[in-house]
Amino acid sequence: MTMTSEESPRAHILLVDDEMPICIAVTGLLETIGFTAEYAFNADEAMLYLEDHPETDIVLLDINLGIGRSGLDLLPEIRERFKYIQVMMFTSHDTLSMGLECMKKGAADFLTKPFNEKEFLRKVPEVIAKKNIAKLNELYFGILIHDLKNPLQCIMGAWELVKRYLPQTLAENQRRIIATCDGGVLQMKTMIENMLSVSKFEAGTVALSREKFLVNTEIEKALAPLRQQILSSNINFSVQFKENSPLFLNSDKELFLRVLSNIVSNAIRYTPEAGLIAVSFEELDNGDLQTNICNTGSYIEEEHRSIIFNKFSSVRLMKQSAGVQNFGLGLTFCKMAVEAMDGKIYVESDKSVPQTSFIYTVKNHGDN
Repeated sequence: MTMTSEESPRAHILLVDDEMPICIAVTGLLETIGFTAEYAFNADEAMLYLEDHPETDIVLLDINLGIGRSGLDLLPEIRERFKYIQVMMFTSHDTLSMGLECMKKGAADFLTKPFNEKEFLRKVPEVIAKKNIAKLNELYFGILIHDLKNPLQCIMGAWELVKRYLPQTLAENQRRIIATCDGGVLQMKTMIENMLSVSKFEAGTVALSREKFLVNTEIEKALAPLRQQILSSNINFSVQFKENSPLFLNSDKELFLRVLSNIVSNAIRYTPEAGLIAVSFEELDNGDLQTNICNTGSYIEEEHRSIIFNKFSSVRLMKQSAGVQNFGLGLTFCKMAVEAMDGKIYVESDKSVPQTSFIYTVKNHGDN
């Protein structure tokens, strides 16, 4: 039988399986019924193929690849590097637990061996639809970002005029209201900047710069807009340098300071009244700079400490006054920015206090 366009959309498929007879038989069948199909024997071959063929629609990925990385190891790597390519797992283990494990790691669906042509054709339209929806969401996301910028600029300009004509002497509750408004405007501005930056990182259009700057003075400028918000929230705040001497960093200054501001801003949201936010800087033995932002009052479960950097992730925090918390894109931007600066970012959390630390290192290029 030959598949028609009305029955199922044409698609470009890569089969990843370590058994030659299966590769030849399945790709031959797929070609016969109207698909474009190729095969790879292992994870490395698959990634090389996808680098050269990013237009691939579906990867049909065997869970057990024999030598090297397994299909479950390769799955999240494909999903991270090729956001539109859909992955269908191909397995001889027809169990609910295996299917759930595949879905958790980002699979669009899964098939069981031996290859079932009718089952595959039934699932292809839905999988292709997922790819198209992802593209539409990305397009809508970009339009939304740009549409938000203009009204926010109007709000910011009008708010600055309002503050200019306020009396010099204000009551404490009035100052708190102003600080709340300032914090809201800053948060909205930061959210839009993060959305734009994440889109640029994903598109590979971020232009990095490098300059040598004095960390001690630049962080004070970066944190200045947040200090009134910290004060009005009755949060204790400290900045410490391990060595009481000027600390220089040669990296992308704007990205470095935006990461710092994003994480401190998050810490403000999750720190209770009279809690503590402590920011510390340390030059490591290799010359790289390590930053630690620690806040009391929140706890992140160990299994959530990596996924909170994923796009639009939400985690359940054990906090005195909170249940489900949503980090949005702030931490996604932070991870992308830190990695762009040849660094890494991770989380440590202590349930007994409770307290949470975001720690990130950035490569110091010295005088180069």
